[in-house]
Amino acid sequence: MLKLLTMCLTLTFSAAATSASLLTSNEDLAKDLELKYQALNAKTEICREGRRSQIEVDKVTSKWFAGLPSESKKVVLLIASHEAMERCTQVQADEYSLSLVEYAAQTEDKKQLEEWLKLKQNFKPEELANDIDALNSEELIAFLKEPQLNKPFDLLAIIKQLNL
Repeated sequence: MLKLLTMCLTLTFSAAATSASLLTSNEDLAKDLELKYQALNAKTEICREGRRSQIEVDKVTSKWFAGLPSESKKVVLLIASHEAMERCTQVQADEYSLSLVEYAAQTEDKKQLEEWLKLKQNFKPEELANDIDALNSEELIAFLKEPQLNKPFDLLAIIKQLNL
């Protein structure tokens, strides 16, 4: 799976990576990679700060969510929190990914790329895998589109507000 993910990323960015890396030294690529990493970390911190914002839970209107048992609601909210953070950092993560592919393609040093791919694999903590698999994926996807869940939010505060 990791090799397939690596291939897909490489093919997706191959044209940009090939043209850019032919004109760029390994040192310049390493510097660019570091800058992209710093930008991603800075954006991640901003998004984490945004988690302090409160969601008006009464504006979450999903009947599907309302009908779930408490434990399933916690799992759904965890996924929603993760997805909101992913959306918040998407631009910087994409730029970092491209820079990683360019760096790995030119230097043949794939260690950082492989670590990144492991981090970016499908979010499914082992201890919650069965709970996540039991959810109706179509309903979950629709729920994740709720406007209240677009930005990072305080997961624990919502769980408390809902008395879960």
